[in-house]
Amino acid sequence: MALAWAGPSTMTENPAENDGKTLGEHFMDAWRRLRGRRPVSFYLLFAMLLAVLLGVQIVYVREDPWRFALFLTLNFVFFMAVIIAALLDGIAIMRRSFRERERLFRNTLGEEQFTQQLREHIREHRHNT
Repeated sequence: MALAWAGPSTMTENPAENDGKTLGEHFMDAWRRLRGRRPVSFYLLFAMLLAVLLGVQIVYVREDPWRFALFLTLNFVFFMAVIIAALLDGIAIMRRSFRERERLFRNTLGEEQFTQQLREHIREHRHNT
């Protein structure tokens, strides 16, 4: 099987399989799929890194108190946003965990048939010993 030229965007094994997307469209589709899997905290951590890099300028603005206060305030805003997002993510994780535990309980010990069979098995085991 030789690769056939399918236009400026992609090369496919069969020219009839070309979906008409350009390389940029494929890249944007991949970027959307990747972005959909990342939590908000990832972007806030990236913003925090950017704020720290931009905050290096705080060393050079000690002579101007207003500019110093502006840079310091921006850094605290980014850090607080990251902390709040981390807390919200933690709460969401705990809620999912509690829901999963409740579902697991209902699927096992919460079913009357299962608990009845468990009681019978325990009674038989006690009588046999």
